[in-house]
Amino acid sequence: MAADSSIHRNTPSLTVNDGRGLPVRQVAYLRTVADVPVEALVTRLRHDIAGRLVEQQDPRLSVPNLVNVFGLSDQPLKIDSVDAGLGVILPGLAGEEQQRWDARGNHWRTTYDDQLRAVRRDVNAMAGVEKMTYADATEDAGHNLRGQMIELEDASGSLKFHSYALTGPALRETRTFHDDKAFVSRRTFSPLNTVLETIDAAGHKQQPTYDVAGQLIHTRLQTNGQLNWHTVLNSAQYNADGQITEQHAGNGVISRWNYRAADGRLHRHYAKKSSGEKLQDYEYEYDAVGNITRILDHAYIPTFFRNQLVDGHREFSYDSLYRLIRATGYSDAPPKDDPGRPQPTDPNDRRNFIETYDYGPGDNLVKTTHVRDGANHTFETSIDPASNHGVRWKPGDPPPEFAKLFDPAGNLLALQPGQPMQWNLHGELEKVTLVDRNGSSANDEECYGYSQEKRIYKRHETHTTKVSHFHEVRYLPELEIRTKDNGEELHVITLDIGPGGARCLHWEKDPANIGADQLRFTLADHLGSAVKELDAQAQLISEEGYRPFGVTAFYTKRSAIEVGYKTVRYSGKEMDATSLYYYGARYYAPWLGRWISADPAYAVDGLNMYAFVGNNPIARVDADGQTWLSFPAIETSEQRDTRKAASAAKQAQYQANMTLSRAVDRHKKILELTTRRAQEAEQQILNHQSAQAHGKSAAIRTATHLGNQTLSYGAGIGLGAVGAVMGSVAGPVGVALGIFLGFVVKKSVSMGLDFVSERMGLSASVKFKSSKLSSARIVKKGEYKTMNYGSYVLNKFRAIVQGMIAMNRKGWLRGGKEVGPVVASVVMKITKTPFASEISAALSTIAGTFEILHEVAGAGEPLSPEKKANADANIDGMVNVLNASLGELQNHFANANRESIHTYRPLNKVFGSAPGDSMASLADATGHTIAQLRRTQNLIRAA
Repeated sequence: MAADSSIHRNTPSLTVNDGRGLPVRQVAYLRTVADVPVEALVTRLRHDIAGRLVEQQDPRLSVPNLVNVFGLSDQPLKIDSVDAGLGVILPGLAGEEQQRWDARGNHWRTTYDDQLRAVRRDVNAMAGVEKMTYADATEDAGHNLRGQMIELEDASGSLKFHSYALTGPALRETRTFHDDKAFVSRRTFSPLNTVLETIDAAGHKQQPTYDVAGQLIHTRLQTNGQLNWHTVLNSAQYNADGQITEQHAGNGVISRWNYRAADGRLHRHYAKKSSGEKLQDYEYEYDAVGNITRILDHAYIPTFFRNQLVDGHREFSYDSLYRLIRATGYSDAPPKDDPGRPQPTDPNDRRNFIETYDYGPGDNLVKTTHVRDGANHTFETSIDPASNHGVRWKPGDPPPEFAKLFDPAGNLLALQPGQPMQWNLHGELEKVTLVDRNGSSANDEECYGYSQEKRIYKRHETHTTKVSHFHEVRYLPELEIRTKDNGEELHVITLDIGPGGARCLHWEKDPANIGADQLRFTLADHLGSAVKELDAQAQLISEEGYRPFGVTAFYTKRSAIEVGYKTVRYSGKEMDATSLYYYGARYYAPWLGRWISADPAYAVDGLNMYAFVGNNPIARVDADGQTWLSFPAIETSEQRDTRKAASAAKQAQYQANMTLSRAVDRHKKILELTTRRAQEAEQQILNHQSAQAHGKSAAIRTATHLGNQTLSYGAGIGLGAVGAVMGSVAGPVGVALGIFLGFVVKKSVSMGLDFVSERMGLSASVKFKSSKLSSARIVKKGEYKTMNYGSYVLNKFRAIVQGMIAMNRKGWLRGGKEVGPVVASVVMKITKTPFASEISAALSTIAGTFEILHEVAGAGEPLSPEKKANADANIDGMVNVLNASLGELQNHFANANRESIHTYRPLNKVFGSAPGDSMASLADATGHTIAQLRRTQNLIRAA
């Protein structure tokens, strides 16, 4: 089915930038039905004065979804999310995390050694929850241990490292679990850091081989105690873009991939036996942006049932935001809304279905409608009005109490009613109660253990009145050890052969004549989902198909015993007894089509921290529960590491750019103020020497003061009239409000005029003040007096208050000048003194006039030797500061690997980028300012 282009017609994505080029609005145009008006969805963004993103608000909520508070070093100190709650981080001087508080009130404290390596983490009242030990200089250099971590202890047990490769990874490690059972794993690496051999904790060996480009072309396996090697991957071929084109598996199955020449997208993927029998043949069709619109299964044998033809083809439609809104497919049974592991289905009841999906303005999947001959179903999700928390809901149900259904960190507290979930201190799922017997006997439950954000242990328990059973899994490198209470021990060896993958089921004791070393090869779809399992003879073990969001649509088997050992399913992930898929960072509920906890990476995939792959599960995959990727970019672990390193580099570049930008802004502000102070000093020296210059400066200073007072007085009079009207209507409350408004407006106008006057040099002192050339004062004032008006007012009031608190004469004079007339005005207006406003204006004018008279008198006296010496020293100090600042800028430019910055300007695509600030331009500007200082210095010395 071709994409309905009319849905996408005239639906651009718009970004509105502020004057700094930073986005403040993002507008998306939504249309789900062709030829209907679009709906504008506006996301609001706010940046602070340093250009850091501090607020993000989606189109649905009335408050920001995510609020960041940054420290001076650009690290977030507080992150407040409507989905994930409030988190606070207290960093150290080097940016290391010293303390952290999560949304559930847990308080983490980290201790570091003298090399800033974490050595211990405490949480709440528990000391040493995690301990890290490092090797010192006495360790054997032959194992590359010096300076490396040699032991990690946490709640799961311990992990010891016995040797490291020169390229960094551990060569031999011992994992000891909470029950003191220890397992040793070994690896060998090439100089290019590729794995050459793995000996897992059970002694099974794997040996991969690579081509000259480092791409996997051969893999073999030797199980413990055996002399023979099993070839798991015979060969593989890749194209110039690194995409796999052909694979010869160890069971004789040949898989091929064909890609479109125009864009590299997968066009055809098929697999066949060496005999030629077709096993898999998918053909993909796309829309213009890469969404899959049709998957044709040419290997499927059409079936007929209840007057329906099931041909195996599937079709998909998307709204203008590229979210899946309609899908067709086929299934063997009606859908269920209760969690449960997939059970084999009846292929004789195979029928077509149509599913449609509705989303809310916050990108939540709120309704799924499943239409199937003989059984139509609608599944709805209720969304918290204040967040993106959501639970299953049916019409007629009472409104959900979201405060009881989610914890403060956004973790779902029940799989479904009667099945509570428990989360550990790290926010990881710790236990799910599957059957709650309310204390009458032990509950059926599944528990999980983690180490360093990876699951390493799972235990499933079931109980009756007479007997209990357990199934335990230990996750180790390339190996899962699965044991049961009946003594069964199964080693599941994970083998890397490229797409699909392979696993070897090795029993210490074969339970049902399956074979002591059963190789299972997986044929996967484009998402990595396990579609078919084949044995070593390429015979079918099981086949499973999935609805778009991961629920099993059909499941056929060769043997009921064999399928019981299938654990990897949708998207190549493991499904637990809870029916949840474990992705790494969190768990996914396919029947809900959403995650059960908020994204630990916050808003990397959008402001909705529960939406699964942006609600496009046909064209996107999620590798680890934190970040989705567009198909065909399915990552290997090496690619994921590369992506994370690139992301870290991008973040580091952003931080370097922001640091450089702020340093350049600061330097330019200091240059501007320094130049102004030097020019003012030259005029002031002239005032001391020339009566004409003295008189002119005094006149400008006086006129500026009187003009400012007159304008601010006029504004206050206007608000005073409003206050009189309010008093006549609202009585004393109105009078008080009028007085307050009059004061605020008068001071705002006065401060605004002071702000303008100071930038124009009209309010400079008449007499010479050597302290104005102090490098400390210029640097401090340069950081706010050339800023915006709001920062200027805030810092000026702060300086007045600090001076008064310090009990110095200058502070009290300034405070009296500002506060005295205000207090007098308020008292006169409360006592209804006639002409109160006029008297207040006169007092304010007189207070400022006394200051000017003091300056005029001082300018009539010659400069003292002490003042000249202070000014000379201050200028030398200022020159040193400017040169040091220029040196720091050079380092910032080098760290950011840039030649210039601030090159953005409106319509830069038309007019090109602005020249910006470069090291050369800044050095030139600094040279001019220093020259100005030296001229001023010579003038002072000659005075």
